[in-house]
Amino acid sequence: GKMHTRICPTAGSRLKNIFRSLVIFFVVSAVLTTGHAQVNIEKTEGGNTYAMGANVRIAAPVTGDLLAAGGRVSVGQEVGADAAIAGGSIELRAPVRQDVRAAGGTVNIESDIDGELVAAGGTVTLTNKASIARSALLSGGQVIVEGRIGKGAKIYAGTIHISGQIDGNTRLYGREIKLLPGARILGDLSYASPNALSQDQTAQVSGKITREKTPEGWQSRATGKRGFPWFHLLFILSMLTAGALLYFLFPNAVGGAEEVIKKHPAKSFLIGLALLFTIPPAAILLMITIIGIPVAFILLLLYPLCLLLGYLAAAFFIGGKISTAMKQPATLSTGRRMLFLLLALVILAIVGLLPFIGGFIVFFLLVTGLGAWAIWAYTRHRHFRAQPTS
Repeated sequence: GKMHTRICPTAGSRLKNIFRSLVIFFVVSAVLTTGHAQVNIEKTEGGNTYAMGANVRIAAPVTGDLLAAGGRVSVGQEVGADAAIAGGSIELRAPVRQDVRAAGGTVNIESDIDGELVAAGGTVTLTNKASIARSALLSGGQVIVEGRIGKGAKIYAGTIHISGQIDGNTRLYGREIKLLPGARILGDLSYASPNALSQDQTAQVSGKITREKTPEGWQSRATGKRGFPWFHLLFILSMLTAGALLYFLFPNAVGGAEEVIKKHPAKSFLIGLALLFTIPPAAILLMITIIGIPVAFILLLLYPLCLLLGYLAAAFFIGGKISTAMKQPATLSTGRRMLFLLLALVILAIVGLLPFIGGFIVFFLLVTGLGAWAIWAYTRHRHFRAQPTS
């Protein structure tokens, strides 16, 4: 009933949220190319505020919307409207008068939010100082709720720990769900987990409790009957082999695609998105004509290869960022190059396991890598055409 309409947005608002998320991660990719800039917002001119950098600190009140992205983002002054934040580490320590959208490695909410909260990350924490006036949609590897949520919540996470209060109907989906001492759910509770709630935990729920069917994948991971981790290990090793072969055969092409992502992340993403959704229908249209059938088959055969190249381009780029963060030499040996590629592939695999946001991040990176290859190939083609013929 009412709970469903508050937590689950309509199709139109879903598209709006997806678009907003695209903008956020779009900015994050640009931030990766700006070095280690420190951005301190100590004065605002009124209206909306936009900030990005390796470290972003909001130290002045924002009268309108706030859009911030960076390696570390700290909001220490009131935001008068909506806040959309993305970063490796996010600290929200001041009130936000409307809705909040946050995505990051760690997300800490320590203040009042007068609207809704949508947050995703490796760890999402609502401290005992946090108070959400409306509903909350939370997702991550671990979600901790110590504060108060005013109008129900929906939480997807590997681990869910609740010691605060949730007013309204609540849905929890996690492999480990704990209602700690002091937790109160004032409404109905629906949950899915490999383990049932204990009698002490159910006593903290004022309404009806419904245990939903546990997804098959969760059961298999809990019991160890399926080799899901082995599948990921095999995938990582396969990608490492493909990446090594690609680097040995075309080192300049790999470097070129990385440079395109670094310099033109926005353009790479948009072109990659266009290619992703235009190649299959173009192939189908070509099949309608007899003369276009061979070209259509070539396009369909190349499509998986293009996706593979996009994924590897993103992995090489992330590996390069890791080496820079570790202060490695600009020119790496082949062995070190492959080591950082392996680290990047492991990170991508872990990110892909994150509920709700993980698949989106991997999709974004893959599409950006695909677009980077297209831009590099087009640039090389123009370069060769410009060469004088003998």
